Amino acid sequence: MSNLSKQNNSLKSFFFLVILFFSTGYIFSQDKTIFSINKNPVNQSYWWLEKNNYGQSTNKVNFESSVKFRKSKKTYVINLFTIKNNRGENKLLFNESYIKHNFSENSFLKVGRYYRDFSKYLDEILSSGSMLISYNAQAMPKIGFVSSKKINKKIYFDYGISHAIFEKNQLYISPPFLHEKFLYLNLIKEKNLFSIGIVHEAMWGGTTLRLGEQPNSFKDFVKVFFSADGNPIEGEPHTNAIGNHLGIWDFSYQTINNNKIFKLYYQHIFEDTSGLRFANKTDGLWGLELKNYVPKTTLLLEYVSTKHQNINPPYVQESYYNHGIYDSGWTYKNYVLGSPFIQNTNSSNIEDNEILYLATSFGFLSKYQSVIKLSKRINKKEGIKYKIHLVRDLKSKGSIGLFIVNNENDIGTGIIFNKYL
Repeated sequence: MSNLSKQNNSLKSFFFLVILFFSTGYIFSQDKTIFSINKNPVNQSYWWLEKNNYGQSTNKVNFESSVKFRKSKKTYVINLFTIKNNRGENKLLFNESYIKHNFSENSFLKVGRYYRDFSKYLDEILSSGSMLISYNAQAMPKIGFVSSKKINKKIYFDYGISHAIFEKNQLYISPPFLHEKFLYLNLIKEKNLFSIGIVHEAMWGGTTLRLGEQPNSFKDFVKVFFSADGNPIEGEPHTNAIGNHLGIWDFSYQTINNNKIFKLYYQHIFEDTSGLRFANKTDGLWGLELKNYVPKTTLLLEYVSTKHQNINPPYVQESYYNHGIYDSGWTYKNYVLGSPFIQNTNSSNIEDNEILYLATSFGFLSKYQSVIKLSKRINKKEGIKYKIHLVRDLKSKGSIGLFIVNNENDIGTGIIFNKYL
């Protein structure tokens, strides 16, 4: 069978599944169904076309669909997209697709492929993404429980735990596991919300090509849960915890005045106890968001830094997203799981970065919406990378848009069409 025939069969399968999911959705209480077609420039690698793109490879044409519907206490979410495999064939993949069962208004179990249930203050359209789990990679297979505990009218806690699995690849004979948990303290006073949380991620288990089977018993999991040390390794200056551990201290402040929203947030990244104690100083994600201070406009400014990750070795030698045992580091299917500005290099260190990021969304002439994303590395000489998106609303039928992206001196254009069903 020719490549063209295979691609056509893949597309036919895609459309069949889309129609199946759409028709199924009408049986339930349907929220929204979106079908998207992207016509992309592919003669160059464009930063903001590749990054935060759900681990989707950039083809000349990309197809996506999204369905969300409810029945009783259950919510069903289905997201599909196409990628091109190594043989040049279009392949259908599930992205964030899950079943969510609510035990109460604030307690639920979620099973499927999904991203995260923490750092809920982030603007998912405009932000560059969480330091731990962004939209840069495909959503991982995961099961998790999330709940909330109200102490009084002004104080409540959010907490959750989940488990996921990485993929088998050339470096992993059997895939490692992911353990994730978080705890937030939230304080409410009139129109103000202050939140402080801690999120813990840990890769563990699996079998690596280079070092073989890793600790994977229930006893080992207990050690992973508490970040306890494993067995001493000859030649190492101190005993390390089992697995690859990452986390953030997560601070946010929000105030709402009528429809005006003001946000400040800081995600302090850590890779070991030195970072947990802020020995890596101010590394992480800083953000400021202003919404509706200008009507129908959101302005977001972020700063990402990794410049203190190796300032005092071996005490502060964190090399975020890399690891000495798990050679793919903090990635899933070759895409970084966290901030797109921090790239896993499969070497001992990750390059120091300081990034300024600006994004804005604004409406004008009632039917038009524009989204602009700009990023610039400020600790080295580098040009501005941008994506400018202009969308015209077609009322309840959908929308059509144009976008411009760049990479150094090269500029590309594309078209996106969204159909609402």
